[in-house]
Amino acid sequence: MAAPASSSGFERKEAVLIINPAAHNVPALKLRREAEEWLREAGWRFRWEQTTETGHATRIAARAAAERVPLVLALGGDGTLNEVANGLAGTETALGTLPAGTSNIWAREAGISRKLVEAVRLMATGERRLIDLGKAGDRYFMLFAGVGVDAQITRNVSLDMKRRVGAAAYGLTAVREALRWRSRPVTVRLDGVERRMDVLMAFAGNTRLYAGLTKITPNAVVDDGLLDVCIYEGSGSIDIAMHTARTLLQSHRKASKVLFQRVKRLEFDWEEPLPMQLDGDPVGECPREIEVAPGALWVVVPAGLRTGLFAGPERQPREAELSPPPRRTG
Repeated sequence: MAAPASSSGFERKEAVLIINPAAHNVPALKLRREAEEWLREAGWRFRWEQTTETGHATRIAARAAAERVPLVLALGGDGTLNEVANGLAGTETALGTLPAGTSNIWAREAGISRKLVEAVRLMATGERRLIDLGKAGDRYFMLFAGVGVDAQITRNVSLDMKRRVGAAAYGLTAVREALRWRSRPVTVRLDGVERRMDVLMAFAGNTRLYAGLTKITPNAVVDDGLLDVCIYEGSGSIDIAMHTARTLLQSHRKASKVLFQRVKRLEFDWEEPLPMQLDGDPVGECPREIEVAPGALWVVVPAGLRTGLFAGPERQPREAELSPPPRRTG
């Protein structure tokens, strides 16, 4: 039977709250206590789990899913959210967002308040919706995959500066990296159609906002079974500056050196691999294939949310809904 694309409420009020204490703008202990009080009064059973290293949130989330906990709430930035999504992909456990961190792109797109108690209320009373994930190698992403200069910036941004000044740290690093980055010759296949390109950056978007400033893939839909691909061509810093200006002005889709396409699979063939970032965090070299994982994750959004980011319940059934991903048991 087809999996429904959305459902309301939780029959079992049980949650695991995962907190990344190293994230930027983590709510004070007093606010966390207020959130706990709200959950207790609303009849929820819950426990806190604190991350201690990279990848820890994924393991905590996977364990919660194996225990069939209906809701995991991630308190951190988009990187923490990415780790939790990797632990919940293909399971029935839903991911809820409690914004902290630097940009909070998913929270902004899904209309989730930055006030902790309000965010907890929205998640506890919200709707479950089935969304796609992107997949690069063995890693999933919720928001986007960036390959090239974008990933180089993310790789070299100072973590100390990021904690102190937040998103501004990326701008400072971007100026430095743009002056020295050069394009790479890459054979790109978009759903099997091959093109030879001088790539400055390749971007696969599952959502719309980028860096909290602009939209590289402004028409992306998170439950359409496709990734929105944007590839910037050129040679070096001048092209990077022009692409940046056009993207900020939202005129980049008309540029001759920009390719837009919606695909299920994006493949690369190169002599020298390019760096990659997923959901704003560097992950090393890009694999040769990025693809969509349709209907791979349940998320919680505020009840009654209406946004173009979702195709909505009126859409025609997608392949993922006819053959939902197998439930993971461990």
